Amino acid sequence: MNMKKGHYRRVRGLILNLLVKEHPKTVDAKVLHYLLDDLRYTITEEEFNSHMQYLAEGGYVRKETRQSGGVEVVFFIATRHGMNLIDDFGPQDVGIDARF
Repeated sequence: MNMKKGHYRRVRGLILNLLVKEHPKTVDAKVLHYLLDDLRYTITEEEFNSHMQYLAEGGYVRKETRQSGGVEVVFFIATRHGMNLIDDFGPQDVGIDARF
């Protein structure tokens, strides 16, 4: 596996771990992106959106949108399926390194 693919797997695993730790609360997408920066996993907005789409399509996270002062705010929450992946219950996903 090349280094870039390994990095993508780690970023997705880190995102999912962060969301699982906050469950059952949702996490603001911008806060989640800033947390990645703080942990030295700096990615572009496009990369972040791609990772979140991957996790959502796999059923690991759910996206919620809310209106606040006329602005749409995006939140994410780990699903049961995402929590099971992190807790090593059931099949693993080759696109996510959940061992953080």
